[in-house]
Amino acid sequence: MSPSRLFTALLGGERRTVQLVKLDVLALVAGVTGGVAAYLLRLSIEAASTAFLAVGQEIPGPGGPWRHALTALLGGLIVGPIVYLAVKEARGHGVPEVMAALLERAGKINWRVAPVKVLAASVTIGSGGSAGREGPIAQTGAAIGSFIGQLARLGPHEQRVMVAAGLAAGVAATFNAPLGGALFAIEVLIRIIGSVDAVPVILASVVGSAVGRWLIGEEVTFTVPRQPEWAPEEIPLFILHGLVIGVAAFLWVRLFYLYEEAFDQLPGPGWIRPALGMGLAGLIAGLAPSLGIAGVGYDGVEKALQGALPLPLLIYLAVAKAVATGLTVGSGGSGGIFAPSLYIGAMLGYALGLAYGAGDPLAFALAGMAGLFAGAAYAPLTMSIMIPEISGNFTLIPPIMASAGSAYIVSRILLRGNSIYTLKLERRGLRVKLLTSFILDSVRVKEAMTTPVITVRADATLRELERLFAEKPYNQYPVLEDGLLVGYVTPRHLDVAIERYGYEAAMKLRTRDIMDPVKAVAYPEDTLREALDKMHRHDIDWLPVVRRDSPRKLVGILTKGDVLRAIERALEEEEA
Repeated sequence: MSPSRLFTALLGGERRTVQLVKLDVLALVAGVTGGVAAYLLRLSIEAASTAFLAVGQEIPGPGGPWRHALTALLGGLIVGPIVYLAVKEARGHGVPEVMAALLERAGKINWRVAPVKVLAASVTIGSGGSAGREGPIAQTGAAIGSFIGQLARLGPHEQRVMVAAGLAAGVAATFNAPLGGALFAIEVLIRIIGSVDAVPVILASVVGSAVGRWLIGEEVTFTVPRQPEWAPEEIPLFILHGLVIGVAAFLWVRLFYLYEEAFDQLPGPGWIRPALGMGLAGLIAGLAPSLGIAGVGYDGVEKALQGALPLPLLIYLAVAKAVATGLTVGSGGSGGIFAPSLYIGAMLGYALGLAYGAGDPLAFALAGMAGLFAGAAYAPLTMSIMIPEISGNFTLIPPIMASAGSAYIVSRILLRGNSIYTLKLERRGLRVKLLTSFILDSVRVKEAMTTPVITVRADATLRELERLFAEKPYNQYPVLEDGLLVGYVTPRHLDVAIERYGYEAAMKLRTRDIMDPVKAVAYPEDTLREALDKMHRHDIDWLPVVRRDSPRKLVGILTKGDVLRAIERALEEEEA
């Protein structure tokens, strides 16, 4: 290596080191702010709960379930305009919106999402809707991480890392679970965008957890009344347990989206839907007001873990929580599905433990919690660590891993590569399969596009165009005027012009007279997935590639054939 090349390599490595250090420092900032945000969310939920409890006591009438229903309905009337008219990203359970930002906007999230999500989630949960804290704090932390990254003018890759770091910090702080927060971000988010440096995510999670512990306290999320018992010979039973819970996870995901689809099809303004959904959820919760169907539900989980609930009631509560959550979040209410998943898993797990007639039902309840969310969200590793972490019990890691792993396998087969998070994106036309290769996310358009490009002048006559089509039989050609992209033209445009005006008259026309405007463009820094998404949304087979700083300056074209060839090259390199 020549001295000049050696100097360049050393300088490049030095710059890369500076970039990594900068990212780590920003991740620490995201950790602090994510921890503070988790604390503020808790305070906000507590304040909303106190306020709505006072309002509920003032409602005239006999009380009971109807009082719960009216209080939740009032919360829905407040939440609806916020999430349907003000900041739409605050609607629903939050994590799919973060995924969409990572895939479509290189991790850029509007800063307003953070405060609005806190407000909407607080009203939803505080008024008696059935939802969890993890979705709101995950989206809030991600928005904070994105805002920090945008202030620091980070590139797309580093911007995505900051989103994951902010999410990890928020989750770690709200659950006092630094390992779980980091694994949640890595397993749920980073797996859809490809491998990245996990150090910033881990740093943010640790700092977020420390800040949360300082502000919120050191208590675990829910209390396990005693040390669960298990024996190595029971591992096959825990695997079977996971298979059953995996089927339940599949049914839970399907039920959830049945409600969302039903509410989406309702006539009338969208902002009224949360009131309807949350009112019905409040009615269900009012039938068992002290068992955790309303709100986050950990009070109900603790009663189940104490063995205080009979088997039929456990089954009823699992179904009731699933229905109430589907009504709350599916109608547009703002809240997470992590806590409801744990609730459902705890009830079913304990019920199955009683039905088996062998082993400790408490151990099967904790394994059920892990298995249900592992199957629903495709997060077996996260749940294998997070359930022991948030319950303060690490002796159950082997049986929990067995149940979470087998539940994940069953759910993966039944859901065909989608999770409770990615199904929401697929319903919008954004296809995200968690079992696909990361090639589409790692290869850039500039690596696959065709250059140089055969173009047509806007003032070219159709006679010139006819000669070009005869010599170069391509399907489409970009049209330029003064060197800038103004549209596109195809042989079909020429045929239509001849049919309409006659051959001789058509030959006197100019290309600008028959061209169509470009439907969408790609940028050299886009990923192939981003480009394919644009092709899919606009039902086209190619994209002109333009400079981001000069959107009409053509630098290449990208066709589906170019994408396939790029994938083949990448696969060959992986196998080499």
